[in-house]
Amino acid sequence: MKKFLSRTGLVLVFFTILTCNIGCSKDNSDTDIEEEITTTILQLVNEHRLGIGKQVLEVSTLAEDLAKEHNIFMISQGDISHDNFDYRADRLFDEENAKGVGENVAAKQKSAQDVMTDWLESKGHRENIEGDFTHIGISAIKNENGHYYYTQLFLKK
Repeated sequence: MKKFLSRTGLVLVFFTILTCNIGCSKDNSDTDIEEEITTTILQLVNEHRLGIGKQVLEVSTLAEDLAKEHNIFMISQGDISHDNFDYRADRLFDEENAKGVGENVAAKQKSAQDVMTDWLESKGHRENIEGDFTHIGISAIKNENGHYYYTQLFLKK
């Protein structure tokens, strides 16, 4: 009986994932653009840091995944926020052995350069970009209205 339930459960999970991948997947061009934006943001962050004598930041896969999750959350709420930051920070402290963390969020900027300009013009956001961090996770996701939501998570290992 346990085998049957386990097999049935696995089949249900498989079909749920398959259905979501077919019905919920984004257009490949949107995903490509989002990846291009995050790559450009990383480049802009590291160029800025090099320009002020700071080390470049390496990508943390966990921070990147948490940034994506937070963008999806913000899109579902229809607003930017740092809600649940403690959860993201705790994951980075626990799983990446982070010694410090920070977060920048934004929405509706049309390009990587626009969001970087806005972050650098804001004292708190600039402090994170220029902070004593070693790693970063970046996400840019477009909502159904065509507006991008952005999250950067910084950590020091």
